[in-house]
Amino acid sequence: MKAIKIFLITLICSQSILFSQIKSTDKSSTDKSNALKSLDISMPKMDLTNFDDILKQIEPNATTGLIYNDQMLEGAVDVNKYIVGPNDIFALGIWGILNQALPISVSPEGSLIIPSVGEVNVNGLTLNEAKQKVIEKVKRRFISANISLTLISPRRFTITVSGVGQGSYPTSAILRASSVIAFIYSDSVSLMKSGTSPSERGRFSLRNITLTRKSGQVTKIDLIKYYATRDDKYNPYLVEGDVLNLPKYDWEAKFIAVHGAVQFPGIYEYIEGDDLETAIQLVRGGTTMANLDSIILSRSDPDGNNMRNEIVSYSENKNMKMKPNDRLNIMGYQENRRDFRVYVLGEITEPGYYPISFNTTKISDVIGMARGFTRYSYLPTSELFRRVDTFSVQVNNRDSMETFFTQRLNDVIANKDERESFEQDFKFKFGRVNVDFEKAYRGDLINDITLQNGDVIFIGTNKKQVYVYGQVNKPGFVPLKEGADVDYYVEFAGGYSDRAAEDETRVIKFKTREWKEPDETSIQSNDFVYVPKKIKRDFAYDIDLIAKISSVIASVVTLALLIIQAQK
Repeated sequence: MKAIKIFLITLICSQSILFSQIKSTDKSSTDKSNALKSLDISMPKMDLTNFDDILKQIEPNATTGLIYNDQMLEGAVDVNKYIVGPNDIFALGIWGILNQALPISVSPEGSLIIPSVGEVNVNGLTLNEAKQKVIEKVKRRFISANISLTLISPRRFTITVSGVGQGSYPTSAILRASSVIAFIYSDSVSLMKSGTSPSERGRFSLRNITLTRKSGQVTKIDLIKYYATRDDKYNPYLVEGDVLNLPKYDWEAKFIAVHGAVQFPGIYEYIEGDDLETAIQLVRGGTTMANLDSIILSRSDPDGNNMRNEIVSYSENKNMKMKPNDRLNIMGYQENRRDFRVYVLGEITEPGYYPISFNTTKISDVIGMARGFTRYSYLPTSELFRRVDTFSVQVNNRDSMETFFTQRLNDVIANKDERESFEQDFKFKFGRVNVDFEKAYRGDLINDITLQNGDVIFIGTNKKQVYVYGQVNKPGFVPLKEGADVDYYVEFAGGYSDRAAEDETRVIKFKTREWKEPDETSIQSNDFVYVPKKIKRDFAYDIDLIAKISSVIASVVTLALLIIQAQK
């Protein structure tokens, strides 16, 4: 009984001393201003736009703050992977004897000092091994108690980086190598330590990083493969004494290029031993349309003068070793069951989007799905619009570029006026499809054309009117009269005005906007009748015209006289 009392007093005293040390350590770490404090990178700001999205998944980094529970975790610590070291803080529970956990810290020598039990060396053990060892020793002293050992605050330490970003960096036992690499990538000062300018971000290796342990063990770190496979061996947790070597990399030297039907096509750093399976892992696999049994492998000879192509199957050749500068193109299956649609509007019973199949659905099919026309529909003015194929380069002056390419090497545009006329006509280019809806509705196979994705069908309205304008006394809409000629509509509009050029009257068709002579066409609903203005010329205009004609005549006469004189 006396021994238990002594143990309780000892525990309380050691607990008080430890907490005062923790508080003092926290205060001093907060006040201390040194190079490590600047590396408080719990939420680093990174520009990862053009870095293959690899570093977007980096773990949280070490911070300087409270000792307890201030580090963000991936999840529960894996007791079989976490390596115990100096400054790890545990809670020792001796339940049944002391109903309050005792905080104990691993000493700089790697031991836990447990009152009434003694020293237990845990340095370098996995968390699971340390638990078993401590519980076994404490159990010998307190046989009837339930013993527990819980990690409550992972330790912090510094590691050394050579190569890009050389120097010392703070980290934690719960962080991987990628956390330090992410900080170096985001911090301009760290980059410049090794002569790497901020503009060269991304020009260091992500697949050929070496990690050297204090014991001399060397491990290869491959961050891209880690994020593709989530295998810990490619991105291990850090421990004291680690040295990271982060080399620069020439992306045009040794690479693997993977394109086609894959998730993240691009060029990736080549590592000796890469196989076909690794190459597919780097691009996160194929898309749903990928045909992995039809991969084109392009391989050049050493001098790059000749290239050999072969078809390989992933299932049969996944272990095939890749060579530097190999290029893979993953073929994709053709899928015709996509969401092809057309839009129908105007005088249709049920306007809206309608599904079509690839190169088989006709106009009549869609009209049937839309339950036919309304009683106000007018097929002569109905139209079908389709996207116009244009120059596809996405630049601000795309239309100007297309105009330039379209008019190259022609035998029509020879001067400024012709070029201006072409550009004006080009602006009015749009995707009208020449189709007669009346014939299509009656089953004419030529006009009942096959629809394409994105087509727009407009069913016109029969307004039963004609618009008369120009040099008439009462311009405006005139009710349609079947079979009536231009004179009827002009008369209905108040007749010709005094300045009307009656002989120049034209009928403008509503659908095509063609200008027709009155005797060349019949007037239909929605058409236009236009009466132009008779232009009166002043006396000066007539004198100028006479002078020009006289000059031409004089030149011809003079030339004729010279020819006659020369023949004598």
